[in-house]
Amino acid sequence: MEPHRGRVFLGLSAFVVLMSVGCGSVGPSTTGPGTAPAIAYAYVAHSQSHSLSSIEIPADRTVSTVQVGNSSVGTATVQPSYPQDVVVSPDGTRAYVSDGVKSVWVVDTQSNAVVAVVPAGTSPAKLAISPDGNSVYVATTVCAGSPCVASVVVMGTTTNTVTSTIPVQTGSGISLSGITVTPDSQRVYVAAAPGSNVWAIDTASNTITDTIATTNSGISDISISPDGQHVYAAGWVKGVYVNTNFVDVIDTQTHDQSAAIDLGNDDVPVRIAVTPDGSQAFVIGDAGHISVVDTVQNALMAKITVSPGNPLNGIAITPDGARMYVSCGNTSTIYVLGTSGSAVVDSIPSDHPSGLVIHSAT
Repeated sequence: MEPHRGRVFLGLSAFVVLMSVGCGSVGPSTTGPGTAPAIAYAYVAHSQSHSLSSIEIPADRTVSTVQVGNSSVGTATVQPSYPQDVVVSPDGTRAYVSDGVKSVWVVDTQSNAVVAVVPAGTSPAKLAISPDGNSVYVATTVCAGSPCVASVVVMGTTTNTVTSTIPVQTGSGISLSGITVTPDSQRVYVAAAPGSNVWAIDTASNTITDTIATTNSGISDISISPDGQHVYAAGWVKGVYVNTNFVDVIDTQTHDQSAAIDLGNDDVPVRIAVTPDGSQAFVIGDAGHISVVDTVQNALMAKITVSPGNPLNGIAITPDGARMYVSCGNTSTIYVLGTSGSAVVDSIPSDHPSGLVIHSAT
């Protein structure tokens, strides 16, 4: 396939709104136990306390914590762990946590116990789980030989074993920066940083079927629309005097880049999440802002200042699309925002939170 190289510059909308709420401007939660039944749970990876916690929604209270490793320094009998990302099985019974070192930890969410530790290359970070629940896909690096290879490790959830390793790219400093699965579980998309490529992987054969060249210089994260029609790649373009950040839109039918949404140069993107109805995407940045993207118009609609000068680490949206939860490791806080008004409505103390995911309680 001939890569689509043209960039559609959609510029900053004239009505971009800057809304600042500040790092410490939100008081303690006014909700508590018994005020409302749980509609969902947020599962949060903690890089410094080597743990996974669960937060009840809408009470916004932490209800359990599970150790995922117990040391920052490895010994002959202790494996270091810096939990990075987490995904949950469709039935909600298992959470999978990448430890940033060499493994994915499997947690039984009913008993709050680690039930398996699965080898997953070197520095496993971002995860994706197939909607059918059969496989977890791990963005990692495999160093079985020289040089190391940026790879996707496929883990079967029935046996908690590695079923395949898919080499993606070899090169100094290359790492896989984003991974997502189509709603029908038939394809995985993965991106690298630095670099402009997104790769399409066929899940039946576990082979790369297409290489899609975006016009970003590097990609931080990718996400897919609920209907599976578009992949959104959040990244940056290096300029002569200043770098500019973009969300490149990929048509999953043609694998052409159909648009690029200009996010300005406030922050380098960290993570991107699409609302359940597909109408918006939220991009968290390394300087504490969230970019609000209209995916119908492919335009930046607003920016929210959540934690000035502090990188935001993870984002997840509730199943009803009403709220998003954003982690900030520097402030040991998870911020809760409404997606319609895009205002912070709560803040939850959380020890150096990193990646998080939300799963329905029903």
